[in-house]
Amino acid sequence: MSVYENTANAQNNTGSRDEEYLLTETEAQLATVLALMTGFSQGCCAVHRSPMAQRVAEQLARMAEGRDGNDRSDDMRHFLQKLGQRWATVAQVLAQPEQATEASFDDEFSQPQPHWHHSPETLQ
Repeated sequence: MSVYENTANAQNNTGSRDEEYLLTETEAQLATVLALMTGFSQGCCAVHRSPMAQRVAEQLARMAEGRDGNDRSDDMRHFLQKLGQRWATVAQVLAQPEQATEASFDDEFSQPQPHWHHSPETLQ
């Protein structure tokens, strides 16, 4: 019996598959970046924002450079590089002392924002 058949049988037995996914490594990496971006936008703790933004930047750079073992088009690599640079800038600015941050980076990230869709209480 394959892994997929075992998983399908387990899911049928439990009757629920709300937050369980079988992803390739590339898909899992993309899901990680998206989850970090969601956590950054919905997070309430300022202390975690800079490390989260830095992790997003690192993951995007990894994807852009093909270190995940996948080839991408030149346009996609360029897009990922630019997006990663923007996230790195956000991480650097948020890591600065509070006085410098307020003067140079006045935006909506300093206060938690209400959202229509809330993050799940737990992540697997």
